[in-house]
Amino acid sequence: MQRQEDLGLPDIPAPFRVATFLHMHIVILLSLLLAWDVSWSQVSTPLPEDSTQAAIELVLADFEAKKNDEALVKLEALQKQDPENPLILNLMGSAYSKKQDYLAAEAYFRKSLKKQPGFFPAVYNLGEILFLQKKYTEARAHFQEMRASDTRNELLQFKVALCDLELNENDRALKVMNAIKYPGDSPAWYYAQAAREAKAGNKKKAREYIAGAKYIFGPKTALFDESLETMGLKLN
Repeated sequence: MQRQEDLGLPDIPAPFRVATFLHMHIVILLSLLLAWDVSWSQVSTPLPEDSTQAAIELVLADFEAKKNDEALVKLEALQKQDPENPLILNLMGSAYSKKQDYLAAEAYFRKSLKKQPGFFPAVYNLGEILFLQKKYTEARAHFQEMRASDTRNELLQFKVALCDLELNENDRALKVMNAIKYPGDSPAWYYAQAAREAKAGNKKKAREYIAGAKYIFGPKTALFDESLETMGLKLN
């Protein structure tokens, strides 16, 4: 296995290792900081002023409404006010990723990491843009290396399993899936099972897993829905 430094990934400090989704209040495609079980007090960057936090909430609302251009305009204004903020830089990368400008997205994620080494959302998003481009071998390597610092992270397990399924490494995918905690703190186990069944042509069984996840986790399933949709598996 490649060492983490070989992939250019920073070590992930403990405060940014995300194990649960218990306090996720909004979920968007690219795993923004506000979507994780990480409180503002755990972030080493200064606590944002109320006005900045309110502006970020508006950006997240734009993302949910797929108003990506509007979100980018708001973020550009925020960046002018606070150019060193890794959260805002990460959000800028997310906006460009949603616009499928992956080069710009990567540049902003790396700027975010330069300001805050090990910042989980930016590290994760570097793998996500590989996944979105269907570069599954590279994406798997990235997420797998992240797992080296956070072995029980259910989202990372899920993403590795999806990459394996797309690479037709079904036995390897099953091994990863079997390591996901059941029922777990996130919808990861259910959605991994659903992806496996859907890839095998068992759409009915896949939808049953999705229904179970939505019953238990409600809106926390949105990120997982989008991952399956990226694979062409729209099961809602």
